[in-house]
Amino acid sequence: MTSHHRIFGIILILIILGALLYFSRGSFNLSFLKNLNFSFTPKFNIPADLAAKTNFAPAPPQYYYQAPPTPTPTTTPISPQEIPAGFTLKDLSPYFHKIKFGSVYAGYYGSYGQISLTSYTSESGPIDVTGWFVKANRGSEYVPQAVRVYDPSGLAAESDIYMGNGDILYLYGNASAISRNLRLNKCIGYVENTNHFTPSLPRSCPWIDRSAVSSFTGACQDYALSLGGCALPAANPPVPETDYACRSFLDTINYKGCFDRHRADSDFLSHEWWAWTNSQILDARHDTVLLFDKNGLLVDEYSY
Repeated sequence: MTSHHRIFGIILILIILGALLYFSRGSFNLSFLKNLNFSFTPKFNIPADLAAKTNFAPAPPQYYYQAPPTPTPTTTPISPQEIPAGFTLKDLSPYFHKIKFGSVYAGYYGSYGQISLTSYTSESGPIDVTGWFVKANRGSEYVPQAVRVYDPSGLAAESDIYMGNGDILYLYGNASAISRNLRLNKCIGYVENTNHFTPSLPRSCPWIDRSAVSSFTGACQDYALSLGGCALPAANPPVPETDYACRSFLDTINYKGCFDRHRADSDFLSHEWWAWTNSQILDARHDTVLLFDKNGLLVDEYSY
């Protein structure tokens, strides 16, 4: 081997040894890659379990409020003969003839007037009639709110009147005995004992069930079963004062007791609403009475 070859070999060995020493000390460092920004915003939601492994925050939940659908009154063809004189098709309410006048009574010699409205809404559902108004030749009056379920405390608030199919709303021209309008129920006649309404509340309360008194004394049973519907026991009933069980039961024969016993009955609420407007708008002889909805569109007409 010549001296030139020997020198070249030594140089090559030194280069190889230097390279090995360089890599063994980690001088070739890839850490500069960490300084590069590869961040990005994902265009999709990442499941929470996968996000925990990849350090991606899960997408926040999305909440949406969807308002309940507004009942749309069903429409039926209206013939030209049905449209009252002086009105056109565009003047008619979507509820035209879904609420109709039943009876209109002006009252005579100072007595109260009465207007009844009947609902025919089996297809479109209950209709909110509060805020509708009745117009007659002498004036007009709005349909008010009423207490839907009259609580024994008497503190239940009034709310809008929703008339379902077959419901009847009576509007009386005098004042309410309790300054409230009511939806009648099967116990409401008891309220007439302490508040005298005009007209009187119907006395159609449930009678005492014999099974409810069968464990009491004979005298107690006779007296309890003799009480008519909606009648209150006498202050001093004909049972011994020592008949504590009987007297305790008699204390529940009132509106509260009836309400507690029958509130859950499917037929507890009546189809009748009674409202007192304390206004006399009807002519005693002849009148044309018009019913308008909240938008001023005609619902029904009645002439007498």
